[in-house]
Amino acid sequence: MNRICIDPITFWRCHNNKMSPTSPKVIKQLSAAEREEFFDSFDVVFCDCDGVVWYTLRDFIPGSAQAIGELQRRGKQLTFVTNNSISSVEEHMQKFAKQAALHIDQQQIVHPAQTICDHLKAIGFEGLIYCLATPPFRQLLCDAGFRLTEEREGLIIKSLGELHQSIFGGEPVQAVIIDVDFNLTATKLMHAQFQLKNPNCLFLAGAADALIPFGAGDIIGPGAFIDLVAQSTGRQPTVLGKPGEALRQLLRQHHAQVPANRVLFIGDSLASDIGFARASGYQTLLVLTGGSSKADVASLSPGHAHMPDYVSDCLGDICGTLIN
Repeated sequence: MNRICIDPITFWRCHNNKMSPTSPKVIKQLSAAEREEFFDSFDVVFCDCDGVVWYTLRDFIPGSAQAIGELQRRGKQLTFVTNNSISSVEEHMQKFAKQAALHIDQQQIVHPAQTICDHLKAIGFEGLIYCLATPPFRQLLCDAGFRLTEEREGLIIKSLGELHQSIFGGEPVQAVIIDVDFNLTATKLMHAQFQLKNPNCLFLAGAADALIPFGAGDIIGPGAFIDLVAQSTGRQPTVLGKPGEALRQLLRQHHAQVPANRVLFIGDSLASDIGFARASGYQTLLVLTGGSSKADVASLSPGHAHMPDYVSDCLGDICGTLIN
């Protein structure tokens, strides 16, 4: 297979001209010299967790811990950027702690709940929050001292009066937050829409994936529901998870002195990871252990905005046997 090799400088020029590589390089097919050029082309690594480091419902993907260790050994600055707010930051740390050879600090994990929490602190927010998210997400906000409306889980609407109360009842809030909520209902979305009619009410979002890999296939992600509320209110949220612009700015602030073309983003989703990274000017590595397949990559037209620079069967390929 013919591959078009794009060095970092050419990549940066292509990005500024809104161009993308026509096909990715395959990590396992790199020669020893090409592999060293790959490692030498970046200083910072942003890496997804689910589908890259570990399976969503299981343990570490074989070879991923060794690959992370290799990146650390080479002095790369590692940050793990996850959209998984189902698991708390502490649960992410517990998974990393099971790998004795890895030493990951909590500050190295960028989590939707934490980025929203940090954002609210940064703007001095003190109001009431209506939060559509998982229990760990809500708990993090509560632990940080923010006030959330009480949730009425399992409520079944049996009359127009109950519907009216569910939508229009309760205290006014000063912020609406939407992330993954597996107990989401139509009335919750309607109440969010009603609260956002107040122009002074903040509209924030965490993970904004349209689809989430789960079990035997993809399921509807929070992005679909965020878009529904945005369309019904005529307002756009501040998105502090992938692929949001606010998160992009946050990551830039973390490594303000590092040029974008010296950053490698590793992910398993062509849209949420590779598309997000390309728009940021980063180099990209797609691993095929999660939400994307070889067929998905092959279906992309040459120069597509989601076309990765590199592709590998798994993260462990980066420290595999070299091909001369």
